Amino acid sequence: MQSLKDTIAAISTPRGIGAIAIVRMSGTNSIDIAEKIFVPAKKEKKFQPGFAYFGNIVDPFSNDSLKNIDQVVLTYFKTPRSYTGDDVIEISCHGGLFVVQEILDLILRAGARLADPGEFTLRAFLNGKLDLVQAESIIDLIYAQTQKSLQLSFSQLSGSLSERFNHLKISLKEKLSLLEIELDFSDEDIEFAGRDDILKDIEIILQETESLIESFKFGRIIREGAHIVIIGKPNVGKSSILNRLLQEDRAIVSEIPGTTRDTLEESLNIEGMLFKISDTAGLREAQDFIEKEGVKRTERLIRQADIILHVLDVSDDSPNNDFLDLSIQKQHKEMFIFNKIDIKNEQVVIALENKYKVRTILKISAKTGEGFDLLKNELITLVLNDKELAVDSIISRVRHRDALIKIKEFLLNAKDSINNQMSPEFIALDLRGALNAIGEITGEVTTDDILNDIFSKFCIGK
Repeated sequence: MQSLKDTIAAISTPRGIGAIAIVRMSGTNSIDIAEKIFVPAKKEKKFQPGFAYFGNIVDPFSNDSLKNIDQVVLTYFKTPRSYTGDDVIEISCHGGLFVVQEILDLILRAGARLADPGEFTLRAFLNGKLDLVQAESIIDLIYAQTQKSLQLSFSQLSGSLSERFNHLKISLKEKLSLLEIELDFSDEDIEFAGRDDILKDIEIILQETESLIESFKFGRIIREGAHIVIIGKPNVGKSSILNRLLQEDRAIVSEIPGTTRDTLEESLNIEGMLFKISDTAGLREAQDFIEKEGVKRTERLIRQADIILHVLDVSDDSPNNDFLDLSIQKQHKEMFIFNKIDIKNEQVVIALENKYKVRTILKISAKTGEGFDLLKNELITLVLNDKELAVDSIISRVRHRDALIKIKEFLLNAKDSINNQMSPEFIALDLRGALNAIGEITGEVTTDDILNDIFSKFCIGK
């Protein structure tokens, strides 16, 4: 990690040609650097925080001291009332590839260094402008692809999830402080914290912890999308179903068996929920090496899927027209799709309904679109599992889930210590462990490795 005392700079808008771009600078020398390269249109004695200034960027290193680079608007945010908590200068310039790079180069030559990925937000975290949960939510907000993922990331940025962790922390600290007082008066055999009261509070915190752990299944899907895998034998209409869902011809459709030899993944937004749909190679005895590899990839995707769509052709009365059971053990939700209902063979439909009557069955036609509205509704139902969780009750990151599992283990150990009438130092040790695990989530307890891992995923300039 580089020195946090440096003044840093970066382009904060996407590279390319546009109307406006922003070059951002943060650190103690921001004002000095700005005064070297910026000439305000109106002579100003001193930059005032919260004001925007129109003027020219000039090259102070050129032989021509009046060499102009661009007309810009410069805004000054004074510490601590800025995004990073340090002095921040933002230069809004014309969004050309060369002019933006030229301004950044001038700032670097004037004494700043190029910011690392996520370093502006890292400084905001280290200066107490936000906690680690909120910092992580910023990258989720940037990459949000649906209304629900946007809603979840904004809720966490606003501090709703942090507030829940803070509530747990306060409750644990209260009981821990009483136990530590007991340890100070251990010779007098005084019990400052009633064990029944501690047990009651631990049980409440355990319930909330377990609820948050359980919410990860849903939170991960909101953040990353639900992975749907469409499987079935060749020519049952898997690619046609994908094309109909996407409302475009994304997959090649052919009557020749084995046309789809590799997996094809596309994203779909249904009512604000993200789905990642994989069209797969038809499941049959492979005819060549390439098709065999396609079937292997299909089997691998099935193991990773959240939802499996088993597609059957109800127009085909051949003896081999049935679902190929791969016997792959995976905890996923599934639905049986009876395709080509527009040209169905009634006897085939009845036979398959009898065989799969305990499963979810949906009848559709990829050709006409019949049943697709119902299919989309069923996919939402499978994900939500008949309940909609409030976004402030959801975690979406593996790091948070793993820390919560540690909290649960510490709390269960503390319960055992109380039930076994062990001395207060054992109970206190586990409560302290649970507190530290909460601190790992919010960033009060952290390491450079954790910070580097989180902020390296940010873009430069954020």
